[in-house]
Amino acid sequence: MIFMLCAIIIATLAVLFLSIYFYLDKKVIYKDLRNKHVVITGGSSGIGKAAAAEAVKLGGDVTIIGRDVQKLTSVVNELTALRSPDSKQKIQYVSLDVTSDYQTIEKRLSDLEAEVGPIFMLVTCAGMCICGQFETMKPEEIKQMIDLNYFGTAYPTRYVLPGMKKRNEGIIVFVSTEAALIGIYGYSAYGAAKWAVRGLAESVLMELVGTKVSLTLAFPADTDTPGFVNEERTKPRETKLISGSGGLQSPEEVGKKMMHDALNGKTYSVFGASGTILSTLFCGSIESFQQVIFQCFLMGLLRAISVGIILSFHKIVRDGLRERKVCENSKTK
Repeated sequence: MIFMLCAIIIATLAVLFLSIYFYLDKKVIYKDLRNKHVVITGGSSGIGKAAAAEAVKLGGDVTIIGRDVQKLTSVVNELTALRSPDSKQKIQYVSLDVTSDYQTIEKRLSDLEAEVGPIFMLVTCAGMCICGQFETMKPEEIKQMIDLNYFGTAYPTRYVLPGMKKRNEGIIVFVSTEAALIGIYGYSAYGAAKWAVRGLAESVLMELVGTKVSLTLAFPADTDTPGFVNEERTKPRETKLISGSGGLQSPEEVGKKMMHDALNGKTYSVFGASGTILSTLFCGSIESFQQVIFQCFLMGLLRAISVGIILSFHKIVRDGLRERKVCENSKTK
């Protein structure tokens, strides 16, 4: 009986290995970005700025996209200072609202390619978060987050995909969040927008099968950016307790790892233990043989761990609800 069970396990693993070996696309790995045009939305601050700095250090011609011309000009000067003295790298900015209509984005990016060269790498860092219980959020805030987080990713991607596929090379990087892997109190509108980004990524990934164009989906947790400072102003206490359990990362660490994961052909760029557990449990695309084996053998254990974590989040919410009721009752007396 034991022999039969072992034989079945070995046969299953063999089939898995052979299937992945023969049918999973081989990763295209790049050592640097020399003579490559890198475009980064949201590149004037936070993770986008850090990713742009790393792209410059790797030799790329870098274009950052944002709305504030003064900030963009300042960051371009900082990035230019990172070049080696004899470098001919092009560092520039484009002032563009990525929530504009598609035709506007298409025209600006087309003009940019004509000036600098075809876009080899697109990194979509433009995003924002307004927290709060869904029933108290303003409808315009919900739309604003969908427009910037989702369409601000979808529209530039829609533009670059045909060219990348035609040239049969290119890298796309989506910046999502761990809140796109698990529902979190206070992140209802923001999480929904980022879940849409995740859904777009995993669908486009399948459309890229058979090509040498890759897509990397990043899931950073709380990161110490100007956007995070604004986010903290709207966070309910429960959200702070839940999201704060994962610690606070630096944009430099996130930007650097994300860029190198993308150059190494990784499908997912995750940060810390929480990102590893959540992406293993809930991400659908096949990245490697090791990933599949890891999922097959540890899915049950990781699910048990995640249940404990989710229940601890539920306790935080219940405690907050109880405290508010006590406070309300004391006011009515």
